Amino acid sequence: MDEWDLENADPTHQVGARHHIVPAFYLRRFANSQNQLWVRDRRSPMPGLRKESDLAIRDFYTFQDLHGDPDGRMEQVLQKIEDRAASALRRVTSAVTWGRPIRPEDKTDLCVFTAFQYVRGLRKRREIELMSDFYVRVMQLNDPVGAGRREAATYREMLRDFRTLEVTSHPNEHVSLLGELAEPLSNHLLHRPLIVVELTNGALITCDEPVVTFDDQEDTPDPVIAQARQRTRSRRRRGQREIRQTRTLIQVQSTRNRGLARVDEIVLPVGRRTLLVFSHPAAAGPSHLRITREEGHEVAEEVNKRMLAQAYFMAFAHPDDRHLLAESLPEVGPLYRLGGVHPEQARVAGAAPSHLRPELFGRR
Repeated sequence: MDEWDLENADPTHQVGARHHIVPAFYLRRFANSQNQLWVRDRRSPMPGLRKESDLAIRDFYTFQDLHGDPDGRMEQVLQKIEDRAASALRRVTSAVTWGRPIRPEDKTDLCVFTAFQYVRGLRKRREIELMSDFYVRVMQLNDPVGAGRREAATYREMLRDFRTLEVTSHPNEHVSLLGELAEPLSNHLLHRPLIVVELTNGALITCDEPVVTFDDQEDTPDPVIAQARQRTRSRRRRGQREIRQTRTLIQVQSTRNRGLARVDEIVLPVGRRTLLVFSHPAAAGPSHLRITREEGHEVAEEVNKRMLAQAYFMAFAHPDDRHLLAESLPEVGPLYRLGGVHPEQARVAGAAPSHLRPELFGRR
Protein backbone atom coordinates (compact mmCIF):
# COMPACT_ATOMS: atom_id res chain seq x y z
CA MET A 1 0.00 0.00 0.00
CA ASP A 2 2.96 2.35 0.53
CA GLU A 3 3.65 2.41 -3.21
CA TRP A 4 0.18 3.90 -3.79
CA ASP A 5 1.31 7.05 -1.95
CA LEU A 6 -1.89 7.37 0.03
CA GLU A 7 -0.35 10.03 2.23
CA ASN A 8 -0.39 12.45 -0.69
CA ALA A 9 -3.57 11.20 -2.35
CA ASP A 10 -6.43 13.64 -2.78
CA PRO A 11 -8.76 13.03 0.22
CA THR A 12 -11.71 14.65 -1.59
CA HIS A 13 -11.55 12.16 -4.46
CA GLN A 14 -14.46 9.67 -4.20
CA VAL A 15 -16.23 11.78 -1.56
CA GLY A 16 -19.87 11.97 -2.61
CA ALA A 17 -19.42 9.07 -5.03
CA ARG A 18 -21.34 5.81 -5.04
CA HIS A 19 -19.25 3.02 -3.53
CA HIS A 20 -19.81 -0.62 -4.42
CA ILE A 21 -20.01 -2.98 -1.44
CA VAL A 22 -19.62 -5.82 -3.94
CA PRO A 23 -17.14 -4.57 -6.58
CA ALA A 24 -18.46 -3.59 -9.99
CA PHE A 25 -15.93 -5.74 -11.90
CA TYR A 26 -17.02 -8.75 -9.83
CA LEU A 27 -20.73 -8.17 -10.49
CA ARG A 28 -20.09 -7.84 -14.22
CA ARG A 29 -18.81 -11.42 -14.22
CA PHE A 30 -22.42 -12.47 -13.47
CA ALA A 31 -24.11 -9.90 -15.74
CA ASN A 32 -25.34 -9.99 -19.33
CA SER A 33 -23.93 -7.92 -22.19
CA GLN A 34 -25.88 -4.86 -20.95
CA ASN A 35 -24.28 -5.20 -17.50
CA GLN A 36 -27.63 -6.22 -16.03
CA LEU A 37 -28.16 -8.72 -13.23
CA TRP A 38 -31.22 -10.42 -11.83
CA VAL A 39 -31.42 -9.18 -8.25
CA ARG A 40 -33.38 -10.53 -5.29
CA ASP A 41 -33.51 -7.77 -2.65
CA ARG A 42 -35.18 -8.51 0.68
CA ARG A 43 -36.34 -4.87 0.80
CA SER A 44 -38.38 -5.32 -2.40
CA PRO A 45 -41.34 -7.67 -2.81
CA MET A 46 -40.27 -8.84 -6.26
CA PRO A 47 -36.89 -9.51 -7.89
CA GLY A 48 -35.93 -7.71 -11.07
CA LEU A 49 -33.26 -6.53 -13.50
CA ARG A 50 -30.77 -3.96 -12.26
CA LYS A 51 -27.57 -2.57 -13.72
CA GLU A 52 -24.38 -3.15 -11.78
CA SER A 53 -23.82 0.61 -11.62
CA ASP A 54 -27.02 0.93 -9.56
CA LEU A 55 -25.84 -1.53 -6.90
CA ALA A 56 -23.80 0.95 -4.88
CA ILE A 57 -24.17 3.16 -1.80
CA ARG A 58 -23.12 6.77 -1.70
CA ASP A 59 -20.15 7.46 0.60
CA PHE A 60 -20.19 4.02 2.19
CA TYR A 61 -16.40 4.06 2.69
CA THR A 62 -16.04 7.81 3.23
CA PHE A 63 -14.79 8.60 6.72
CA GLN A 64 -14.39 11.70 8.84
CA ASP A 65 -10.78 12.76 9.38
CA LEU A 66 -9.27 14.33 12.49
CA HIS A 67 -10.31 17.80 11.30
CA GLY A 68 -13.92 16.74 10.80
CA ASP A 69 -13.68 16.73 6.99
CA PRO A 70 -14.86 13.88 4.74
CA ASP A 71 -12.06 11.67 3.39
CA GLY A 72 -12.44 9.28 0.45
CA ARG A 73 -9.08 7.51 0.53
CA MET A 74 -10.40 4.18 1.79
CA GLU A 75 -12.46 3.86 -1.39
CA GLN A 76 -9.27 4.60 -3.33
CA VAL A 77 -7.49 1.79 -1.47
CA LEU A 78 -10.29 -0.63 -2.26
CA GLN A 79 -10.23 0.35 -5.94
CA LYS A 80 -6.52 -0.49 -6.10
CA ILE A 81 -7.22 -3.89 -4.51
CA GLU A 82 -10.06 -4.52 -6.96
CA ASP A 83 -7.96 -3.52 -10.01
CA ARG A 84 -5.24 -5.99 -9.06
CA ALA A 85 -7.75 -8.75 -8.31
CA ALA A 86 -9.54 -8.18 -11.62
CA SER A 87 -6.26 -8.60 -13.52
CA ALA A 88 -5.36 -11.70 -11.51
CA LEU A 89 -8.78 -13.25 -12.13
CA ARG A 90 -8.48 -12.73 -15.87
CA ARG A 91 -5.16 -14.54 -15.87
CA VAL A 92 -6.07 -17.50 -13.65
CA THR A 93 -9.37 -18.15 -15.47
CA SER A 94 -8.05 -17.65 -19.01
CA ALA A 95 -8.18 -20.60 -21.38
CA VAL A 96 -4.65 -19.70 -22.47
CA THR A 97 -3.17 -20.14 -18.99
CA TRP A 98 -5.56 -22.85 -17.78
CA GLY A 99 -3.69 -25.59 -15.94
CA ARG A 100 -0.53 -23.59 -15.38
CA PRO A 101 0.61 -22.92 -11.80
CA ILE A 102 -0.90 -19.75 -10.36
CA ARG A 103 1.69 -16.99 -10.06
CA PRO A 104 2.49 -15.99 -6.45
CA GLU A 105 1.63 -12.35 -7.23
CA ASP A 106 -1.79 -13.35 -8.55
CA LYS A 107 -2.50 -15.54 -5.55
CA THR A 108 -1.51 -12.71 -3.21
CA ASP A 109 -3.82 -10.26 -4.97
CA LEU A 110 -6.72 -12.72 -4.84
CA CYS A 111 -6.11 -13.46 -1.16
CA VAL A 112 -6.10 -9.76 -0.29
CA PHE A 113 -9.25 -9.19 -2.33
CA THR A 114 -11.07 -12.12 -0.69
CA ALA A 115 -10.04 -11.00 2.79
CA PHE A 116 -11.29 -7.45 2.25
CA GLN A 117 -14.51 -8.73 0.70
CA TYR A 118 -15.12 -10.74 3.84
CA VAL A 119 -14.96 -7.67 6.12
CA ARG A 120 -16.08 -4.73 3.98
CA GLY A 121 -19.83 -5.36 3.73
CA LEU A 122 -23.02 -4.17 5.35
CA ARG A 123 -23.18 -7.14 7.69
CA LYS A 124 -19.74 -6.52 9.17
CA ARG A 125 -20.56 -2.86 9.80
CA ARG A 126 -23.79 -3.86 11.53
CA GLU A 127 -21.88 -6.43 13.61
CA ILE A 128 -19.48 -3.73 14.76
CA GLU A 129 -22.39 -1.48 15.69
CA LEU A 130 -24.01 -4.23 17.74
CA MET A 131 -20.70 -4.96 19.44
CA SER A 132 -20.41 -1.28 20.37
CA ASP A 133 -23.87 -1.45 21.88
CA PHE A 134 -22.90 -4.63 23.73
CA TYR A 135 -19.74 -3.00 25.12
CA VAL A 136 -21.76 -0.15 26.58
CA ARG A 137 -24.19 -2.64 28.11
CA VAL A 138 -21.34 -4.59 29.69
CA MET A 139 -19.98 -1.42 31.23
CA GLN A 140 -23.35 -0.08 32.38
CA LEU A 141 -25.70 -2.99 33.09
CA ASN A 142 -24.10 -4.27 36.27
CA ASP A 143 -26.20 -4.87 39.35
CA PRO A 144 -25.56 -2.04 41.85
CA VAL A 145 -23.79 -3.89 44.66
CA GLY A 146 -24.08 -2.18 48.03
CA ALA A 147 -26.13 0.71 46.59
CA GLY A 148 -29.00 2.49 48.27
CA ARG A 149 -32.61 2.77 47.13
CA ARG A 150 -31.95 5.81 44.95
CA GLU A 151 -29.08 4.12 43.10
CA ALA A 152 -31.13 0.94 42.65
CA ALA A 153 -34.06 2.95 41.24
CA THR A 154 -31.71 4.72 38.82
CA TYR A 155 -30.34 1.35 37.71
CA ARG A 156 -33.83 -0.04 37.05
CA GLU A 157 -34.71 3.03 34.99
CA MET A 158 -31.52 2.67 32.95
CA LEU A 159 -32.31 -1.00 32.40
CA ARG A 160 -35.72 -0.06 30.96
CA ASP A 161 -34.04 2.44 28.63
CA PHE A 162 -31.58 -0.15 27.34
CA ARG A 163 -34.44 -2.42 26.31
CA THR A 164 -35.61 0.20 23.82
CA LEU A 165 -32.42 2.12 22.94
CA GLU A 166 -29.31 1.10 21.03
CA VAL A 167 -25.85 2.66 21.18
CA THR A 168 -24.44 2.86 17.63
CA SER A 169 -20.84 3.44 16.60
CA HIS A 170 -19.85 5.94 13.91
CA PRO A 171 -19.14 4.52 10.40
CA ASN A 172 -15.51 5.52 11.03
CA GLU A 173 -15.23 2.52 13.35
CA HIS A 174 -15.87 0.05 10.52
CA VAL A 175 -13.68 1.88 7.99
CA SER A 176 -10.78 2.17 10.45
CA LEU A 177 -10.88 -1.58 11.14
CA LEU A 178 -10.90 -2.81 7.51
CA GLY A 179 -7.13 -3.16 7.14
CA GLU A 180 -6.66 -4.53 10.64
CA LEU A 181 -9.32 -7.19 10.06
CA ALA A 182 -8.28 -8.10 6.51
CA GLU A 183 -4.53 -8.48 7.07
CA PRO A 184 -4.57 -11.66 9.22
CA LEU A 185 -7.27 -13.15 6.98
CA SER A 186 -5.23 -12.60 3.81
CA ASN A 187 -2.15 -14.11 5.51
CA HIS A 188 -4.19 -17.17 6.43
CA LEU A 189 -5.54 -17.53 2.90
CA LEU A 190 -2.00 -17.41 1.52
CA HIS A 191 -1.23 -20.62 3.42
CA ARG A 192 -4.15 -22.44 1.83
CA PRO A 193 -3.87 -24.10 -1.61
CA LEU A 194 -5.86 -22.12 -4.19
CA ILE A 195 -7.84 -24.05 -6.80
CA VAL A 196 -9.73 -22.50 -9.72
CA VAL A 197 -12.78 -24.70 -10.31
CA GLU A 198 -14.81 -24.62 -13.51
CA LEU A 199 -18.24 -26.22 -13.77
CA THR A 200 -19.31 -27.81 -17.05
CA ASN A 201 -22.93 -27.83 -15.93
CA GLY A 202 -25.11 -25.84 -13.55
CA ALA A 203 -25.05 -22.12 -12.80
CA LEU A 204 -23.79 -20.14 -9.81
CA ILE A 205 -25.27 -17.14 -8.06
CA THR A 206 -23.61 -14.71 -5.69
CA CYS A 207 -24.68 -12.26 -3.00
CA ASP A 208 -23.59 -9.24 -0.97
CA GLU A 209 -21.62 -11.57 1.37
CA PRO A 210 -20.04 -13.82 -1.26
CA VAL A 211 -17.29 -15.54 0.77
CA VAL A 212 -18.77 -18.82 2.03
CA THR A 213 -17.27 -21.71 3.96
CA PHE A 214 -17.69 -25.47 3.99
CA ASP A 215 -16.95 -27.64 6.99
CA ASP A 216 -18.25 -30.96 8.31
CA GLN A 217 -18.89 -29.41 11.74
CA GLU A 218 -20.34 -26.08 10.55
CA ASP A 219 -23.97 -26.97 11.21
CA THR A 220 -23.16 -27.68 14.87
CA PRO A 221 -21.73 -24.43 16.29
CA ASP A 222 -19.49 -24.52 19.29
CA PRO A 223 -21.30 -24.08 22.62
CA VAL A 224 -20.78 -20.80 24.44
CA ILE A 225 -19.57 -20.68 28.01
CA ALA A 226 -22.05 -20.22 30.84
CA GLN A 227 -22.10 -17.15 33.05
CA ALA A 228 -19.67 -17.53 35.93
CA ARG A 229 -21.26 -17.38 39.36
CA GLN A 230 -19.42 -14.70 41.28
CA ARG A 231 -19.95 -12.96 44.57
CA THR A 232 -19.00 -9.31 44.59
CA ARG A 233 -18.25 -8.27 48.17
CA SER A 234 -17.78 -4.86 49.68
CA ARG A 235 -15.71 -3.89 52.69
CA ARG A 236 -15.49 -0.91 54.95
CA ARG A 237 -12.33 1.12 55.18
CA ARG A 238 -12.06 4.19 57.38
CA GLY A 239 -15.78 4.59 57.55
CA GLN A 240 -16.34 4.25 53.76
CA ARG A 241 -17.75 1.34 51.85
CA GLU A 242 -15.44 0.16 49.09
CA ILE A 243 -16.65 -2.10 46.26
CA ARG A 244 -14.22 -4.79 45.18
CA GLN A 245 -13.86 -5.20 41.42
CA THR A 246 -14.27 -8.55 39.70
CA ARG A 247 -13.19 -9.80 36.30
CA THR A 248 -15.53 -11.72 34.03
CA LEU A 249 -14.64 -13.78 30.94
CA ILE A 250 -17.01 -13.02 28.05
CA GLN A 251 -17.13 -15.05 24.85
CA VAL A 252 -18.22 -13.55 21.51
CA GLN A 253 -18.98 -16.00 18.71
CA SER A 254 -20.01 -15.07 15.16
CA THR A 255 -23.02 -16.85 13.71
CA ARG A 256 -21.62 -16.63 10.17
CA ASN A 257 -19.28 -19.63 10.49
CA ARG A 258 -16.89 -21.37 12.87
CA GLY A 259 -13.99 -19.12 11.87
CA LEU A 260 -12.04 -19.14 8.63
CA ALA A 261 -9.01 -20.82 10.23
CA ARG A 262 -11.09 -23.84 11.29
CA VAL A 263 -13.14 -24.63 8.17
CA ASP A 264 -12.23 -27.13 5.48
CA GLU A 265 -12.80 -24.90 2.46
CA ILE A 266 -13.34 -21.20 1.76
CA VAL A 267 -15.20 -20.57 -1.49
CA LEU A 268 -15.78 -17.48 -3.60
CA PRO A 269 -17.86 -17.70 -6.83
CA VAL A 270 -16.22 -15.51 -9.49
CA GLY A 271 -18.50 -16.23 -12.45
CA ARG A 272 -21.52 -18.21 -13.58
CA ARG A 273 -19.47 -21.39 -13.68
CA THR A 274 -16.22 -20.51 -11.92
CA LEU A 275 -15.17 -20.78 -8.27
CA LEU A 276 -12.11 -19.89 -6.28
CA VAL A 277 -11.58 -22.57 -3.63
CA PHE A 278 -9.12 -22.09 -0.79
CA SER A 279 -8.82 -25.67 0.37
CA HIS A 280 -7.55 -27.07 3.66
CA PRO A 281 -3.91 -26.10 4.41
CA ALA A 282 -2.94 -29.78 4.56
CA ALA A 283 -4.66 -30.64 1.27
CA ALA A 284 -2.86 -31.12 -2.03
CA GLY A 285 -4.36 -30.72 -5.47
CA PRO A 286 -4.08 -29.13 -8.90
CA SER A 287 -4.24 -25.36 -9.43
CA HIS A 288 -7.15 -25.79 -11.88
CA LEU A 289 -9.98 -28.30 -11.90
CA ARG A 290 -12.84 -28.96 -14.35
CA ILE A 291 -15.80 -30.73 -12.81
CA THR A 292 -17.97 -33.18 -14.73
CA ARG A 293 -21.56 -32.37 -15.65
CA GLU A 294 -23.02 -34.55 -12.90
CA GLU A 295 -20.74 -33.17 -10.21
CA GLY A 296 -21.09 -29.61 -11.51
CA HIS A 297 -24.83 -29.53 -10.94
CA GLU A 298 -24.38 -30.85 -7.40
CA VAL A 299 -21.62 -28.36 -6.56
CA ALA A 300 -23.63 -25.43 -7.94
CA GLU A 301 -26.66 -26.44 -5.92
CA GLU A 302 -24.66 -26.63 -2.69
CA VAL A 303 -22.83 -23.32 -3.24
CA ASN A 304 -26.07 -21.54 -4.21
CA LYS A 305 -27.74 -22.85 -1.09
CA ARG A 306 -24.98 -21.30 1.03
CA MET A 307 -25.20 -18.05 -0.91
CA LEU A 308 -28.92 -17.70 -0.27
CA ALA A 309 -28.49 -18.50 3.41
CA GLN A 310 -25.71 -15.92 3.77
CA ALA A 311 -27.23 -13.08 1.71
CA TYR A 312 -27.66 -10.01 3.89
CA PHE A 313 -29.74 -7.73 1.67
CA MET A 314 -29.27 -8.99 -1.89
CA ALA A 315 -28.50 -12.00 -4.05
CA PHE A 316 -27.44 -11.74 -7.70
CA ALA A 317 -27.72 -14.01 -10.73
CA HIS A 318 -27.28 -13.79 -14.48
CA PRO A 319 -30.64 -12.87 -16.05
CA ASP A 320 -30.76 -16.29 -17.76
CA ASP A 321 -30.47 -17.90 -14.30
CA ARG A 322 -33.31 -15.96 -12.68
CA HIS A 323 -35.05 -19.21 -11.73
CA LEU A 324 -32.34 -19.68 -9.10
CA LEU A 325 -33.71 -16.63 -7.22
CA ALA A 326 -37.38 -17.58 -7.41
CA GLU A 327 -37.77 -17.89 -3.64
CA SER A 328 -37.56 -15.12 -1.04
CA LEU A 329 -34.31 -14.79 0.90
CA PRO A 330 -34.21 -16.47 4.32
CA GLU A 331 -34.61 -14.21 7.34
CA VAL A 332 -31.43 -12.89 8.95
CA GLY A 333 -30.99 -14.25 12.46
CA PRO A 334 -28.71 -13.11 15.29
CA LEU A 335 -25.33 -11.85 14.09
CA TYR A 336 -23.38 -13.17 17.08
CA ARG A 337 -23.68 -15.30 20.20
CA LEU A 338 -22.48 -14.42 23.68
CA GLY A 339 -21.23 -16.57 26.53
CA GLY A 340 -20.51 -15.75 30.16
CA VAL A 341 -22.79 -12.72 30.24
CA HIS A 342 -25.68 -11.22 32.19
CA PRO A 343 -29.06 -12.73 31.10
CA GLU A 344 -30.19 -9.35 29.78
CA GLN A 345 -27.12 -9.12 27.57
CA ALA A 346 -27.62 -12.66 26.29
CA ARG A 347 -31.26 -11.86 25.51
CA VAL A 348 -30.28 -8.91 23.33
CA ALA A 349 -27.57 -10.85 21.49
CA GLY A 350 -29.81 -13.88 20.96
CA ALA A 351 -32.42 -11.89 19.05
CA ALA A 352 -32.29 -10.89 15.40
CA PRO A 353 -31.20 -7.26 14.91
CA SER A 354 -34.04 -4.77 15.21
CA HIS A 355 -32.95 -3.44 11.82
CA LEU A 356 -30.37 -4.60 9.28
CA ARG A 357 -29.17 -1.33 7.76
CA PRO A 358 -26.04 0.06 9.44
CA GLU A 359 -25.15 3.71 9.82
CA LEU A 360 -24.13 5.49 6.62
CA PHE A 361 -21.78 8.45 6.43
CA GLY A 362 -23.68 11.73 6.67
CA ARG A 363 -27.08 10.01 6.95
CA ARG A 364 -29.27 8.41 9.60
